[in-house]
Amino acid sequence: MIVIQVPKKNVTEQVLEFMKEQLRVGRWTYGDKIDSENQLTYELNVSRASVRHAIQQLVAIGVLESFQGKGTFVKTLPESVMMNRLENIYLNQDLPMLAQFRNTIEAAACREAVLRITPETLQQMEILVCIMEAESVDEGEFIKADEQFHSCILRASGNRIFEESMKLVTAELRRQHAPFQTPGTMKRAAEYHRKILEAMKAGSPRLAAELMMQHLVTVENEIQKDCG
Repeated sequence: MIVIQVPKKNVTEQVLEFMKEQLRVGRWTYGDKIDSENQLTYELNVSRASVRHAIQQLVAIGVLESFQGKGTFVKTLPESVMMNRLENIYLNQDLPMLAQFRNTIEAAACREAVLRITPETLQQMEILVCIMEAESVDEGEFIKADEQFHSCILRASGNRIFEESMKLVTAELRRQHAPFQTPGTMKRAAEYHRKILEAMKAGSPRLAAELMMQHLVTVENEIQKDCG
């Protein structure tokens, strides 16, 4: 088997571009099972995390679909739809800008939310953090609780523009982060959510915003490290 050397800079982006090209030229066509993660890792000489991340992005935009124990397959779509989805996917070079946008909005939302949040919302957030802290929590439950926690803050800020603008980037960032959810990263995220909640309970806008920023930067740093 020929080993293709992929440049180490922007590894996941390079893998994604390689996979998109296989779809464009018809190497992988409708209904086909694509190469496994192990095959692609060997063929491209990259980390398995980078391959998994690229596959996850193509699954997220509805070009591929994965079945546990069977593999990943090309979805049956009209060619025009397939090409449009491939051309409009965010590249890794866009992610720092998306992350910076999210960090700015969510930190500001935290500051405003502390001033307006109700006891009922704080109670709801307490329940969500407890779910994230539970040793038995699975990835799906954690992600759902995480999303609801951040939604509570955005709503509590009282700024509709914060909510609406975040809808533009949150779904994409969640898709990008999904392959990197591990017990370790979930534990660290739960710890940050607990600290943010306690700062909000204490009525400290500045501390809540600083903790939110630290949390989001930590998540991005962990992903960049895993992407190699």
